[in-house]
Amino acid sequence: MTWNIFIPDSLLEESRDPKIGTYKVGQIARAASIFGVEHIWIYRAGGRDGDFIKLVLEYAETPQYLRKYLFPIREELKYAGVIPPLRTPHHKLKRKPRIGEIREGVIVKKGKTYADIGLDELALVEGKGLEGRYTFKIVSKRPLRVVPARPEEYWGYKVHLSKKTLAKTLKRARLDVAIATSRKGKDVRKAELKLAGNIGIVFGSPRKGVLEILREFNEDYRFDLILNTIPNQKTQTVRTEEAILATLAIFNFIRRD
Repeated sequence: MTWNIFIPDSLLEESRDPKIGTYKVGQIARAASIFGVEHIWIYRAGGRDGDFIKLVLEYAETPQYLRKYLFPIREELKYAGVIPPLRTPHHKLKRKPRIGEIREGVIVKKGKTYADIGLDELALVEGKGLEGRYTFKIVSKRPLRVVPARPEEYWGYKVHLSKKTLAKTLKRARLDVAIATSRKGKDVRKAELKLAGNIGIVFGSPRKGVLEILREFNEDYRFDLILNTIPNQKTQTVRTEEAILATLAIFNFIRRD
């Protein structure tokens, strides 16, 4: 199964402090990583922070040794220090290379094609026409050589800033199962959940729920399920980052892949 979550660009409408905003997005990055979310979609809901949310999510997902290449110093990342470390497999790496090890790297061209894969020396890359960030497998230690590879374990998430409204974003994602979260939805404890394929879970904003956001943009979308994943909540509201953590924990409990 492939897991997607959908969050609005109005996620931070109640958090104008950039430090708090960075922390909130960092909490979403952490929750997505804990429960193996492969795709985070940011849909248009009348907010102004889509680019910022994408930037912080991508920064959090990038191994620390690659950030100097991919994220030049910029004001929006001033409070990046409050982002919790993800410690996913591609972040927590040993300093000594091993044959067959999978690592993230960035192409650094110096005559031949080399990549920085977080070691004391650059790795010679077998392949042509490569640029930017790649996932590599070490095939030789002396000399240090790598080839592009696909990891078999969870390897972080990809971020998609669609710039489109929710219904259009959902269609673009080509989901097999689409689930909306709502306080007015069916109690998750009473729902029959048949999950397979490409699964999407949609979250609303601090002020508006998923269905309200659809109505605001005169859209309609037929969800497979509309679920209340926090039944009997004792607070008046549940923040989006809290709802994401709680919801993913529930689906992690029932998933069988």
